[in-house]
Amino acid sequence: MHVLELDLTELAGRIASGDISAQEATRASLDALDGLGRALNCTVATYRDEAMERAATADRDRARGISHGPLHGVPMAHKDLFDVQGRVNAAGSLIRRHHRATGTATAIRRLDAAGAINVGRLHMAEFALSPTGYNGHLGHCRNPWNPDFITGGSSSGSAAAVAARLVPASLGSDTGGSARIPAGACGAVGLKPTYGLIPKDGVTPLSSSLDCISPITRSAADCALLLSVVAGPAATDPVTTHAPRVDYMAALDKGVAGLVIGILPDRALARVDPEISAILDASIEAFRDLGARIVEVDIGSLEPINDLNRVVLVVEAAAYHGRDLSTRPRDFSAHVLSRLETGLYMPATRYAEALTLRGKLARRFVEHAFTEAHLLLLPCMPVPVPTIASDADGLTGTGASDIMDFTRAMNFLGIPAASIPAGFTANGLPASLQLVGRHFDEARILAAAHAFQQATDWHRQAPALVR
Repeated sequence: MHVLELDLTELAGRIASGDISAQEATRASLDALDGLGRALNCTVATYRDEAMERAATADRDRARGISHGPLHGVPMAHKDLFDVQGRVNAAGSLIRRHHRATGTATAIRRLDAAGAINVGRLHMAEFALSPTGYNGHLGHCRNPWNPDFITGGSSSGSAAAVAARLVPASLGSDTGGSARIPAGACGAVGLKPTYGLIPKDGVTPLSSSLDCISPITRSAADCALLLSVVAGPAATDPVTTHAPRVDYMAALDKGVAGLVIGILPDRALARVDPEISAILDASIEAFRDLGARIVEVDIGSLEPINDLNRVVLVVEAAAYHGRDLSTRPRDFSAHVLSRLETGLYMPATRYAEALTLRGKLARRFVEHAFTEAHLLLLPCMPVPVPTIASDADGLTGTGASDIMDFTRAMNFLGIPAASIPAGFTANGLPASLQLVGRHFDEARILAAAHAFQQATDWHRQAPALVR
């Protein structure tokens, strides 16, 4: 088996045992990012010299019995919005293409401390403002299952790189589905954690009260490992004050026996494509066979909550970009400029109303949705993965309303949700389910996803171009 075919937990174990060197793994990842990664337009930059130096140090230390942590010697690359001291953080934009960070994001520092080797930065939608992954400056990132199809966005490069076996894991971000959608479209696991679980200082914001740092991996077990490293309170981010420190790996094997999973009534799924519905039905049966009890939960329409998410997002994004909007409007892509300008003209009363309603709606949703059920099983994307031709300019064709119907609300409510590979549609592209839980219930979500992945092999499937 090629070194890059190993997932995160497997590769970390093989490096720790000495079967594979950190230098071998890092060189393979760098070569893949500079080869297939460039062909898929998911690689923005690689850090070859620094990465190979760190890998050599990791190998020398391992030979002396020194471990840097659970990710010792494992190569990773991340979405192009994380600060790394001295490196460019462009956030997929023209405006920030020369911006060099003066510090390093806490999430990246935690990975460094755990022994991971940062090998580069990955494609993303400009300023994280496209659910399809479109970027007017960098072009489309290509789905490794078929380059004519979108990856989803805005964590496009992270999902494509993980699915194409260029890196075993990546950090992205999620503000309305920006990790779950591309992970779902590329056949990876994407976790939007509880708001405030992972520190987001040193990360270019889209909407500060909605943004979440999101692990993108090949399996629930890999996600648990990565989350155990990056989650928890940090003095650098006051929002994380109540974030617990949990060993998510230890909770993986709880299984689903006795778990109650809520599903939506048929009328709530009326707009879901029949192919996706069939995949969800098969997934429900798999959970039932594993010992879960399935109940119907009527959570009502998510559209009012989705609307409030849109209000908060455009206002906070416009506020962050206000100076550049007034001085450099032509340096934004047309679709990004149009969305940001919407925030400039949003009435302050609408934004205040959204913030006022947020806590009340979150409590009401959690109390109602999880009265009987432990988790909800929802669609991730309600339609098969669209083609790039349907979203050629980011303005026409497939829109956010088509693919974000079941993801936006979770950001506004602040609750955790994960996309899990669950099958393939007739176009040969992956489809995913979404598991949703109470605040800080990531361990239960990942345990359920892990049990599902022990009974299925959708997450083990690899695109033809990497087989």
